[in-house]
Amino acid sequence: MTPRSEDDIRRARDQLLSQGLQRFSVPPSLIPEEIEQSWRRSASVCVDPTAEPRMLGGEIDPDSTVLRAASRVLDQWKDSLSDSRLALLLSDQDGRIVSRRVDTHQVERHLDRVNAVEGFDYSEGSLGTNGLGTPIEARDVVFVRGSEHFNEALDQLACAGAPVRHPITGRIVGSIALASPVSYAHDLMTAMVRQVGNQIAQELASQADSRDMELARIYRMYRSAKNPVLVMNDQTVMTDLPTLSHLDTESHAVLWHQLMRHGWQQESFHLELPILGTVVTARRLGTSPQEPVFVLEFTEPLIVPGDTLSNSGNEPSDARKPSSGTESAPAVSQSDPDPYERVLRDLDSAAENSLTVGLIGGPGVGKRHQATAWLTQRTTHQPLVIHAGRLAPHAKPETREVWAAAKHALNSRRGIIVTNAAKLEVTTRRKLEQLATATLRLDNPARIVFIEQLEHDPPDAEQNPTVVTVPSLAELPGSLPVIIRQVSTKLFPAESPLRFAPAALQSLLTWPWPGNITELVEVLNSIPPAARAGLIQLHHLPAEMRLAGPRLNRYEQFERETIIAALRDAEWNKSRAAEISGIGRTTLYRKMRSLKITDEA
Repeated sequence: MTPRSEDDIRRARDQLLSQGLQRFSVPPSLIPEEIEQSWRRSASVCVDPTAEPRMLGGEIDPDSTVLRAASRVLDQWKDSLSDSRLALLLSDQDGRIVSRRVDTHQVERHLDRVNAVEGFDYSEGSLGTNGLGTPIEARDVVFVRGSEHFNEALDQLACAGAPVRHPITGRIVGSIALASPVSYAHDLMTAMVRQVGNQIAQELASQADSRDMELARIYRMYRSAKNPVLVMNDQTVMTDLPTLSHLDTESHAVLWHQLMRHGWQQESFHLELPILGTVVTARRLGTSPQEPVFVLEFTEPLIVPGDTLSNSGNEPSDARKPSSGTESAPAVSQSDPDPYERVLRDLDSAAENSLTVGLIGGPGVGKRHQATAWLTQRTTHQPLVIHAGRLAPHAKPETREVWAAAKHALNSRRGIIVTNAAKLEVTTRRKLEQLATATLRLDNPARIVFIEQLEHDPPDAEQNPTVVTVPSLAELPGSLPVIIRQVSTKLFPAESPLRFAPAALQSLLTWPWPGNITELVEVLNSIPPAARAGLIQLHHLPAEMRLAGPRLNRYEQFERETIIAALRDAEWNKSRAAEISGIGRTTLYRKMRSLKITDEA
């Protein structure tokens, strides 16, 4: 392409920006149709042609589907392209570069100048027409030369790109591009990148184990039903795009956890999904009890306004209340009601009948926190907290000051929290109740809350309506993501909301949490700050949590140890580990998932 042709292309791009989409027209001989369409898409979303590529937050998952499948293909092509002044770039489905292979310093410098390196966003919506983002949008091979790039900084590059399509699901999972300086570009780059994309797709097919094939078969069988369907196992979801757009890692993990906990005494049951505002018929299929497949048939249409999706997970912000006769799945959007709302309501009811109320619960469930939140909400003042030992008759002389402070708090419309109240003597408790009767009037919202450790079964609410129980985390499994958000917001107020990889979230959901909120705080504090800023992986959690779930039998434990030994001998090269173990690579991947083996095991 001559320098004048480059000038003509630049002028045409400038005219598009100055004249607008309706008035702009370009001779077909100047730029290909797919480039003009990409220009128009870029202009319609107001892409800045002078913007620099931006780094996206979060770690690149080295075991992601597209990267795992492409690594060997990219290595082979890099050897074949030695001294060709061609570089290989791989992006994920969002257009973020996840891998780069470059063999010459000259091309490396070209790419570094425009931040064409791992972690940077090359989506069409961010940079406009380019060889990585445009193939994803066009869903076809695209060759972008020099000034055909929408971004001016890319004018010195030529890039042939192809989408990477999953052979089973048909979804585009990324893109692959061959890039070079404009002066070294040639038409063969189009055929070459198409071949690379096909090879990655073949690798995806070979890595798809029997579970994925079974999932695809079941989806094809049920998708012909009159209602939309969703088919899922613990790693994969297959459904149509309207339904998929309302699911994310968090909602999949919560839904999977609920389906696994269901008794399944019947072949199917009706399930209310507040996260989608609809009702489904749930079925359990699959021959293995440890690796089931669930089919959800949507018997009612989705009731989700298009503009009410949260930015953290694509869940609806206004979920319908469950109807009678259905089992409620926990909602997980940021607008979800507080999981402890029932505790606050019960405290309100108890306060209508008594000037003193009891709050009980197991160790670490957050009794003091809930009591403080409730009293602060009622009185708009922080309550006075008194340990029971400071009120005992045989205490030190400052006991009189404590009682005076208690009386002043009630007169000032502040509440009182008495911790470790089980240690109170009968006469001391009666004296506190008399103080409340003498001090509080009907219009005073303050109350005295006695906090006690739950040693046995909680009391019957009907027989003792003034005592309220705080549930343990084990009793709130579906609400755990919401609780994690609440706790992490208080622990790390200046940081972005925590994001968990699927395996990490599944581990949190299946953990029994014997220490309740106190243990959750310890776990979140143990996560490295760098991981909290990105995607929290399974290896960032405490070692004992990485095998949360059903215990392995003796044979499974032996098999797990054998595979881990083979992986270590092979320096975690899974192909070599499969050869050492005498099994196929696909079988190795399946066993690693079912036996909860990670690269950090």
